[in-house]
Amino acid sequence: MPNITLFKSSRLAVASLLVGLSAYLHAQVVDLPKKDAPPKPLENTSPLTKDQKDSVLKGIDDLVTNRVFVPGIDFKQWPAFFEKHKDDVDKAENVTDFTRSVQKILGDFGITHFRLQTPRAASQRGKTTSVGAGMVVVEDEKGLKVRRISEEGPAKAAGIEVGDVIVKVNEKKPEKTTEVEGDEGTKLKVSVLKASGDTKDMELELKKFSTVRKETLTWSGEDAATLRVFTFSAGYGRANIEQLMTEAAKAKYLVLDLRSNGGGATNNLNHLLSLLLPGGSDYGTFISRREFNAYKDANPTGESSAEKIAAWSKNKTKTRERAVKPFTGKIAVLINRGSASASEICSAALREVGGAKIYGTKSAGAVLASVFGRLPEGFMLQYPVSDYVTVKGVRLEKNPLVPDEEVTGKITEDGKDPVVEAALAALRGAK
Repeated sequence: MPNITLFKSSRLAVASLLVGLSAYLHAQVVDLPKKDAPPKPLENTSPLTKDQKDSVLKGIDDLVTNRVFVPGIDFKQWPAFFEKHKDDVDKAENVTDFTRSVQKILGDFGITHFRLQTPRAASQRGKTTSVGAGMVVVEDEKGLKVRRISEEGPAKAAGIEVGDVIVKVNEKKPEKTTEVEGDEGTKLKVSVLKASGDTKDMELELKKFSTVRKETLTWSGEDAATLRVFTFSAGYGRANIEQLMTEAAKAKYLVLDLRSNGGGATNNLNHLLSLLLPGGSDYGTFISRREFNAYKDANPTGESSAEKIAAWSKNKTKTRERAVKPFTGKIAVLINRGSASASEICSAALREVGGAKIYGTKSAGAVLASVFGRLPEGFMLQYPVSDYVTVKGVRLEKNPLVPDEEVTGKITEDGKDPVVEAALAALRGAK
């Protein structure tokens, strides 16, 4: 099957940096002359006219009518759902408000991987670099609270940490998250309230930085290692993972850490599974419109649930022979609420086919194969085209994986991760 994108869908499409490796381009793309710079995408605060909104909605209507597919979901309800939220769409005056109003419509279908991306978010899809401060902030009563820091970003280099509050930007209390955004080279004077209560003044220059988080292999003694994989999307390092798995081959036990891995591309998912399971191992069925129609032709009066179609289908997804031989020791998998889509498929496959145990907390339950359709004004629609059922007949969409052992807790002062420790203890037979 083509390489499609599997990653968690969020309720808000604003300021998200989704990445994936294959897109369905609905609108024709006209290449600009090389001497011209690509047009700058609309900002989240940019105003939208009625004509602009109508052109985007027309594009969405075309995709929903002709392309979107999930077994059992009636997408002919689009007009009715639109009427339900029409007032919100009409009132929306800028990119952010319009995106939110449309997302309410898409949310009524009750599925994941179905969302409208803002032009700014769409322009970042598939990229492994970004321009900015390298931090995610949310509005706080004192200013802007830092929720996440990029390891390679300017904020990290300046000493800003998760939990800090930016209380001033250019001598004024910030009211919106956009106040720490801007073009490359923009310099901001910021005052940062630290957890200690101290306030530090600094200059923050917005720069281009890498958003890639390289996979890591951490040893726990001579017999066990933990492989951390942050994404299956852009930034997934095949060569790096193969090198790490070559090193891990001498271990008896391997912990695969997929916590907060929101998914990505199917070919990257298959690559990793092929390093962990024997080549040619069936691990599930993707149910596309074509597979659905073939089933209905063969079973015109039969039940057409995803599970029934998967049981009937002979088109199973399999691992492949790779240059690096698959790991032969025992495996444990770590997941949490942020583990979604491709991560859930990977975890389920290792449990069902490889006998691995899963530790942590429930996964996201967001497993549909999706692609991207380009829309007018720089918007982009992520939409599902296939369902998925595991090799043992489990549909994962809206059905989170439940760990074999639920483990929570923060990393201790001596650097011990309670979830990793629980998995290692189980692998070694301590419990």
